[in-house]
Amino acid sequence: MPETKSFQYQEDQTLPLKHRSPESLMRLERMGASFPTRLSFMRTLIRRMARECWKFERLRFEVDDQGFGTSVYAAHTPQRTYSLIAFSHALEPDQRTDRVIAEAWDATFNLFDGIPEQEDLDRLRENTPRQEAGRYLPSELVLSRANKSLRLFDHVAKRLAEGLQPDVSLLHSVGYLMRTTAVYGSGKFGSADRAKISSRPEALGAFQIEMLNVFLIRWFS
Repeated sequence: MPETKSFQYQEDQTLPLKHRSPESLMRLERMGASFPTRLSFMRTLIRRMARECWKFERLRFEVDDQGFGTSVYAAHTPQRTYSLIAFSHALEPDQRTDRVIAEAWDATFNLFDGIPEQEDLDRLRENTPRQEAGRYLPSELVLSRANKSLRLFDHVAKRLAEGLQPDVSLLHSVGYLMRTTAVYGSGKFGSADRAKISSRPEALGAFQIEMLNVFLIRWFS
């Protein structure tokens, strides 16, 4: 008979953790704050961008003097290109809301698989501003929208136009020029199913294509 060994359970002898004081943990000014780590979706994407030397290009910028119109921003990976198609719109202040019942936004977007042709832009110009009510094809990977900060956007635009820097304290108090209010991927509303991109290296991690969409929106804003 081969020799066998038996293992006897021993109670865990780990020493108890020393509790930190509430004063060091429960700081009101940081309530709800979450800071990125190496595992964060965006940091994972940016490391890949740097490692693979992605290239970025603005393909179109057809906007009026108020910034309304159509823009296209491309991310060139080693294997393929993704394009953010951005439609910026004139929006009355009383129409601007971050609630899900909103029907109009400052800007609406698609992340497109490849580089769009004019017929793609014409089709999406009719659908993307409608968001959930629009119709999309598998060439569209992500559908999203964003609103400007009422307090910060006009201030920053005015100061930069005057050759001045924005008020740092105001920047810190608000934290964003434009904020996404929805980012839809993985087959929503007729766009590409996850299966289409799941084997691509840049899409292997969680929400990497959605994060690319948000990264390009930050450039647009």
